[in-house]
Amino acid sequence: MELNTLFNQLHSLPSIPKVAQELILQFDNPNSSVDSVARNIAMDPVIAAKVLRLANSARFRGAREATSVEDAAMRLGFNTLRTLVLASAVTGAFKTDSGFDLKAFWIHTFQVAGICRLLAKQLGEAVETAFTCGMMHNIGELLIQTGAPELAAQLNRSGKTDAAQRVALETLQLGFGFPEVGAELARRWQLPKIMQDAIAYQAKPNQAPADMPLPRLIAQAVHIAETVRAHGGVSDEAKEALNGPLFEGIDRDKLFADLEASLEADKAFAELLS
Repeated sequence: MELNTLFNQLHSLPSIPKVAQELILQFDNPNSSVDSVARNIAMDPVIAAKVLRLANSARFRGAREATSVEDAAMRLGFNTLRTLVLASAVTGAFKTDSGFDLKAFWIHTFQVAGICRLLAKQLGEAVETAFTCGMMHNIGELLIQTGAPELAAQLNRSGKTDAAQRVALETLQLGFGFPEVGAELARRWQLPKIMQDAIAYQAKPNQAPADMPLPRLIAQAVHIAETVRAHGGVSDEAKEALNGPLFEGIDRDKLFADLEASLEADKAFAELLS
């Protein structure tokens, strides 16, 4: 199958709200503010409702109920607000009916994004850009689920859930895997080139240009999330299992000191949006 054929089989291209596209483009803009973001969110009733829901959840609830997007924005803060808007936009863009465990998918996606953020802090990379790349890294999988449902159902029944196996099976059957599909969707969504490339090279980070650190960072985050899951949680055994050239330069002790809290917070996000 050609990549364009997959896109042509969709009844319509999944779309993300304008407010989310604007947020992605202004991620590292020092002039961004909570007020300007809140004004944009107020124009999207679906996202506005989710922002209010999060602000009034047990995790963030204050002395009184937040009754406006502006109240919620001040309570949540810029980074949490931006995370919620992006997550809401991406989770709302896809629906599947191929026996795919969508809730597990989003929990894993949030975990990878959170780990990307931790790694970016440690390595001196742009933190929010890394988080967004983590949020977007496997969107191609959802497009395969919707554009090639029969094959997707077959893959879902195979029990192959880790990224490397999934990419290999999809490439064998389709001629491409979810990284290529995700990169093409990011291009059609007009996301920044740095994000397109991060998604495209995540399964082959050693082939990415030397000045392109995000594919390697995503690969690291995916492997960390899968290792933690395989070992039943954040543990010394999981930490020791993360070795080899992919993890050169990573302070695993520092990473694991912050990892459990990050995974719990991101799981709460995923459950809120599911």
